[in-house]
Amino acid sequence: MIKILFHIDTLGGGGAEKVLCNLVNHMDQTKFDITVQTVFPDDPTKYLMDGIHYKYIYPSDNQFYRNLYRIEAALRLVYSLHMKGDYDIEIAYLEFGPTKVMASSTNKKAKKIAWVHCDFDVAIKDKEAFVKKSAAQYKKFDKIVCVSEKCKESFVSMFGSNPEVTVVYNVIDDKEILKKAELPLPSEVEKRKLTLCTVGRLSAPKNYIRLLKTVHQLHDEGFDFDLWMVGDGEQRVLIEEYISQQQMSSYVKLFGFQQNPYPFMRAADILVCSSNFEGFSTFIAEGLILGKPIITTDCSGMRELLGDSEYGMIVPNDDDAFIIGLKKMLNKEQIKGYTKKSSERGRMFRAKKLDRDTELFFEDIFS
Repeated sequence: MIKILFHIDTLGGGGAEKVLCNLVNHMDQTKFDITVQTVFPDDPTKYLMDGIHYKYIYPSDNQFYRNLYRIEAALRLVYSLHMKGDYDIEIAYLEFGPTKVMASSTNKKAKKIAWVHCDFDVAIKDKEAFVKKSAAQYKKFDKIVCVSEKCKESFVSMFGSNPEVTVVYNVIDDKEILKKAELPLPSEVEKRKLTLCTVGRLSAPKNYIRLLKTVHQLHDEGFDFDLWMVGDGEQRVLIEEYISQQQMSSYVKLFGFQQNPYPFMRAADILVCSSNFEGFSTFIAEGLILGKPIITTDCSGMRELLGDSEYGMIVPNDDDAFIIGLKKMLNKEQIKGYTKKSSERGRMFRAKKLDRDTELFFEDIFS
C-alpha cells in the first residue's frame, strides 16, 4: 500500500480545497493509505470520507499560532517539528505556504510533488522576485503537477522543466453535483426572469467589479435579467458598496457562501466567469456537468474545458470584449445552442475516469 501525505492550508473555502477532497474521497483505499494535513483544525467529517487520516499542525486558529506559523515557516521548521511520518509520497497541494513547508521535508525516502493551481504568468506581478524566492523550493521536488496546459506553460517559462512538469486534471465529483443540484433552492430565493449566476470566492482575481460594471451597463441599455452571486471573501464589502452606489440591488443578489451552490447553478440560465486568471476552473467544469450555457474570459484552462468557444463562449480578457460577449450571450438562440453543447462536453469530466488517471500517476511515480 502506498502511503501519501497531502498538505494544504485548509479544507474549506476555495477551488483547490474542493478538488483535493474530491480526489482523496474517490481514491482506492485498498491501494493508498491517505493522510491530509492542514495548518489549523477543520472538521474532517464535513469534507473527508471515512478511512482518510486527518491531521493539523497547530491546535487552534488564532493570532498567536498564526505568528508562530510565520516564524517557523521562515526558519524552515514547520515540517521537522509538525509533519513527521513514514510516507512514500508527500504532496504540497497548493502554491506558496504548503509548497514552502513541503520543500523542507526531512523524509529522504518520500517522492515529493508540488501541485500548481494557478497561471503564474498572470497571477504574479513581480516575476523576477518570485522566481528568485521560489526556484530553490521547487528544485526540492521530484515532480511538478499543473492543473492545466496553460499553467504548465507559465510554470516552465518561469522555472524551466527540471524537475519534470506534467498536467493532471482536477477531479470533479459529477454524481454528487448532479444529486445536489436536484435539491430545491433556499426558500428565500426566487427565480423571477432570465438569470445569470457566478460562484466563487469574492476576491480580486475573480474581477467581480468587471462583471458588475458590465451588468450595470447592459441594464442601462435595456437588457432585463438578474445576476446571482454565490460566494464570500475579502472583497464582499467592496462589492456590496458598488451594488449600493450603482443602485443595482433590485437585480443583483449576493447569497454568500453556500454549502450547496448547485441548485443556484441549475436554476440559472447562464453561468458567467469574469476572472483575470484561473488555474483550472472548478466552477466552469461543474457547469459543464450540469449542462449549462457558459461565458468566460480567456484565462488558464478555459480552452481545455470549452474548446475554441465550441462548448461555451470564451471572450478576450478585457472589459470591452466582456461586455460585447455577454450582450451576444443573452440571445435566446445562443443560450439554446450552448445548452446542448455543454451537456455533451460535461461527459468528459467524470470523477471515476479523472481519479483513476491520478491514481495511475501516483503508482507510476512510486514504482
